[in-house]
Amino acid sequence: MTDDTRPPSKTRRKRDAHELQSLGETLLGLKPEKLRSLGLTPELYEALIEGQKMSSREALRRHRQYIGRLMRDIDASDVRRQLGADRDAVRRAALAFQQVEQWRDRLLGEPAGLGEFMRQHPAADADTLRRLIGEAHTETAHGKPPRAARALFRALSAALGGGDGGGATGGDSAPAEAAP
Repeated sequence: MTDDTRPPSKTRRKRDAHELQSLGETLLGLKPEKLRSLGLTPELYEALIEGQKMSSREALRRHRQYIGRLMRDIDASDVRRQLGADRDAVRRAALAFQQVEQWRDRLLGEPAGLGEFMRQHPAADADTLRRLIGEAHTETAHGKPPRAARALFRALSAALGGGDGGGATGGDSAPAEAAP
């Protein structure tokens, strides 16, 4: 027999089965709405919903094996691709959040920060940002809760998300990349 016609080894089959079971465990942690959107077979969907209700450790262990067996009947690469796209969206949202935080900290810490922000995002409302920066400084000086800093964060988020057309994940949105 050649390598092309030889069936997969037992080790390879077991490794694949463990990978499918691991993917099934990941699916067990998803909400029913998300599971529905993955286009799973009805039997697998019901098994996942049933597994989410189980509390017995041993029963859940056996059920995870059952889910792994059911996973053999579907194209797991599509499920992995969809879950990967969701993880990428979460990463992009976290990056956008961090960039807004960086801009807020820079605007509150550096007097020239607002000018740089306005050069990069001319559609932003400079007067509102200037007012919120002043209020945030006053609140900090008087030991008050940071309401204006939160409002500044929301205003920056809106400006970065829709004000410049590039969104918060645009290449020139982060203050660390700004020209001195």
